[in-house]
Amino acid sequence: MAKANNDPRMSINKLSEYIVAKAARQTRIIRDQKYPPPYITTYYRDAQEVISQFIANGLSDQSILEKRIAVLDQKVPANTYEQRRNSGNIEAIDKFINIVDDINLFGATPKLAPQQSQSLRIRNVDISVRPEVILTGKNTKGKPTIGGVKLHFPSSSSLTTDCAGYISAGLQEYFRWFHIDDGAVDHRISFVIDVGSGTIHEGAKSVKQRMKDIEAACEQIANLWPTITPPASE
Repeated sequence: MAKANNDPRMSINKLSEYIVAKAARQTRIIRDQKYPPPYITTYYRDAQEVISQFIANGLSDQSILEKRIAVLDQKVPANTYEQRRNSGNIEAIDKFINIVDDINLFGATPKLAPQQSQSLRIRNVDISVRPEVILTGKNTKGKPTIGGVKLHFPSSSSLTTDCAGYISAGLQEYFRWFHIDDGAVDHRISFVIDVGSGTIHEGAKSVKQRMKDIEAACEQIANLWPTITPPASE
């Protein structure tokens, strides 16, 4: 049986999907967050690592993407799952390469985000937001600004504009909570890259209503969490 997360928790990507999903899908999302299959967090690790590094290097050295593809392509998989994972990561990196020229950092300086970060706690739900890359810049008055890049990978669940807007809103809230001394949050550099669909979603300009929707969703999740049982197959 999958090890249960006893306290309500949700990644910002899954929370955004939850908000726009129908009831049956919402239940599945909560179940996967409460009883996470081990493959969910590791499947796109290679693509996530190298794409994050590429962006943090200022989008300047595409060879690191090509080298990772070569390494994955030469790996001898131990089983069918590993073969599919390697192929999935190669495909993700290839898709990202196709949209590299469309990425705009608006003059901000990128750096890798820490592997561990604090979670937003909203209506008794811990929301994992952790951006892959942190961006720092300056506004027109020369004052420091901050934002970040959030990546999304599964091609089977491409982000809608609404979903990406909620992720961007959560990202901006994260910086307001935990980076208040690092500058004003800039929506332009708080954007989402849906690698699976090859789409770059601009940062949300208006977040007030989106945060209200996030709060309402978290309240619902917290109430439903104790009622969610393990997957039937287990």
